[in-house]
Amino acid sequence: MDEIYQMLAERTGRQFLHSLRVMPEFETPKNIGRIRINAAIVGIDLDLGFVDMDPVNLGDLASIAARRAEGLRIKHAQATRPTLRLIGGA
Repeated sequence: MDEIYQMLAERTGRQFLHSLRVMPEFETPKNIGRIRINAAIVGIDLDLGFVDMDPVNLGDLASIAARRAEGLRIKHAQATRPTLRLIGGA
């Protein structure tokens, strides 16, 4: 992995974990458990750490990611769709 891409991956991973850590916890009257998110850079075996999150906030983040993924799929499908155009005419 090129050094610049490794630095970018490390910075992005650490920023992501930090943003999850500072997110306010969803308060419930019952303990609903926590989900551990671990981040590592694949290819160089660099463990960036982990954060434990409540499942409600993590579920909301998953929904946001799913909507973004669908939007990107639609955007890329439109960009690669062949179109027939009439040039000139009589």
